[in-house]
Amino acid sequence: MKGFDLFRNGAIILVLLGLAFSLTADKSQFLFWLAKHRSTFADYFFYYATKFGELEGYVLCGLLIWFSSWKKMVTVPALGAIVLGASYTLKSFFQHERPSIYLERIGYDGPMAVLGYPLLTGHHSFPSGHSMGAWALFTLVAALTKKTWVSVLCLFLAFSVSISRVYLLAHFLEDVVSGALVGIVLGYGVYYAYVRWIKSGYVTNPIKSE
Repeated sequence: MKGFDLFRNGAIILVLLGLAFSLTADKSQFLFWLAKHRSTFADYFFYYATKFGELEGYVLCGLLIWFSSWKKMVTVPALGAIVLGASYTLKSFFQHERPSIYLERIGYDGPMAVLGYPLLTGHHSFPSGHSMGAWALFTLVAALTKKTWVSVLCLFLAFSVSISRVYLLAHFLEDVVSGALVGIVLGYGVYYAYVRWIKSGYVTNPIKSE
C-alpha cells in the first residue's frame, strides 16, 4: 500500500466510525467518557497535541517541507488561510453552543479545565476549527510526501488533535468529526491545485512579459 493510500484509508475509517457514533449516541456521551478517564499523562499529551491544529503546527510543517521544496512549502500558508476562512464562515453560520455552556445548563459537577487550558464559551463549537486545521494540514503533508511513515505519523497527529478538542472540553465529538471531514477535503483540494500548478509548467517556465 502506498504512503498516501494508507493515510486516506485510515482517515476514511476514522471519519466513518466518528460519524456512526455521533449519529447513534448522545452528543455528550463521548465527552463524559473522556472526562471520567483522565490521567496525568493524557492531560499533558492532549494539552500539547492540540497545538498541532494551531499556528505552531503549520509553521513547523511549513519549515520542514521548505527544506525539500519551496514550491511545496507555499501550499501550507495558502491552506492555512483557506482553513481560517472556512472555519469562521461555518462557525458563524451554525452557531452551536460550546460544551462548557451545555455542561453548565445541565448542572454538571465533574472535572472541567485541564492544566489551566481555558474553557471556551460562546456559540462557535461546530465545526471544530482545530480538527479542521489539523486534518487539512496533515492530509496535505501526507499527499505531498507519499511516505508510509509520514502518513502514519500524520494520521496519528490529526486523530490526536481531534480527540484533544473533546478531552479539553472545547468541542463535542460531532464537532471534531465534521471538522475532520471538511479539513480532509480542503487539504486534498489544495494538494490537487498544487499538482495542477506544477503540471501547468508556469513555475519552471513563467510567461515573460514583453
